[in-house]
Amino acid sequence: MRWTLIIKILVDLLLVNLGFMGAFLLRFSGELPIVNWQAYINIMPWISAGAFIIFYWYGLYTSGRRPWEEIFSALICSTGLLFLTTLALSFFLRQFAFPRLVFILSLFLHFVFMVAWRRFVWVWYLKRVGPERLVVVGSASRALEKARRLLHERASMYQVVGLVIDKPELRFDKEPSLPILGQFGDIAVALDRAEINGVLFCEGISLEVRNPMLTEVLSRDLSVYVVPDMYEMLVAQSQLEQLDGIPVFRLTNFTRQSVRAWKRAMDFFLALAFGIPAIPLVCIAALAIKLESPSGPVFLSQERVGRGGKVFKLLKLRTMVPDAEKCTGPMLSNQHDPRVTHVGRILRNIRIDEIPQLWNVLKGEMSFVGPRPERPFFVEQFNKQIPCYDYRHQIKGGITGLAQIEGKYSSSPEDKLRFDLLYAKTVSPLKDAKIILHTIKVMLMRNKAL
Repeated sequence: MRWTLIIKILVDLLLVNLGFMGAFLLRFSGELPIVNWQAYINIMPWISAGAFIIFYWYGLYTSGRRPWEEIFSALICSTGLLFLTTLALSFFLRQFAFPRLVFILSLFLHFVFMVAWRRFVWVWYLKRVGPERLVVVGSASRALEKARRLLHERASMYQVVGLVIDKPELRFDKEPSLPILGQFGDIAVALDRAEINGVLFCEGISLEVRNPMLTEVLSRDLSVYVVPDMYEMLVAQSQLEQLDGIPVFRLTNFTRQSVRAWKRAMDFFLALAFGIPAIPLVCIAALAIKLESPSGPVFLSQERVGRGGKVFKLLKLRTMVPDAEKCTGPMLSNQHDPRVTHVGRILRNIRIDEIPQLWNVLKGEMSFVGPRPERPFFVEQFNKQIPCYDYRHQIKGGITGLAQIEGKYSSSPEDKLRFDLLYAKTVSPLKDAKIILHTIKVMLMRNKAL
């Protein structure tokens, strides 16, 4: 509701300013010296505006059910960025009477205040609305897969009441909590029998079958979620035009020259800005890798598929045992891969193993933001299994991307492709900046896809 959003914003800004007041009181033993306090008052409107923008960019004002881990990570990043923003404002606005110790104290107070406040809001919201009760509609295999993911990973926020599938005679003995409510033609009866808040439509349902079901669901006061097919992803964000009175969608190209120009300039600047300070960190990581497994190389050079299907050598710090695929052949890694070394797991958790890819960005083989480039072996498989998979190669692969901040390790290649195509349709400097900021957040979340 709008009033809850307004309350969130007002309390957030109040806590930001209370954090600074508390920091002043701690610094000056319960007093507020006029000169020092006036320096803060002079930039208070700018700090408040900056705090609102930062919190907004980190999704703290978006509606819907979100896991506490994601909110907590966003609070760590947003309070840290607010600290840096306040430092910059005091310098550029020449408010040198703003005590530096106040910055450090306020960082701690902001984090404590915001975590306590947002935890209260999160618990209150879940108790008030409860888990969202859903019916999942789709083919038997896809409906079961989506339902299991919702139940096992977000049980506190979503509850699957049952399935509406194409083959009602099937039964899932291993999932007694997932009753089959009927087949596609019985969806009206299924909705009447179930007490639900929303309906999730899986991909792969033909339009002539899905449209009557959508009409039935939309006639009720229910939330409707649709997993888009690849064709619908290509149409997304398209421009509505007309050809001699005929309404049409104009499909935009992924490889506009203007996009390539600003992305290359941004990539070069970011690669230098992040790469040079990271050199000592890479040296320490390289030493740790060599001490744990002296027989293996420090760096791993793998073939990856880039823009236009061109193969290049991607550079990473080695995180697995030497010759990890000698006996098994190419295998996709996962969150609990036994081939990962102890040092490698630490490097992966804090994403240090990805830093050498900045060299690929400087060479122009990769972008800072874009679809994660995959190995040729898996690209060949995915091209056969997933329609439109090759569309992701119309733009440069990236160190991070929309699939990395929105998806998870457990996300399927199809779901990651949806995020990649959506990014390609909406790419902009602002979008890239937002993804980079959120990448810092997901680095604190172990189940994310980065």
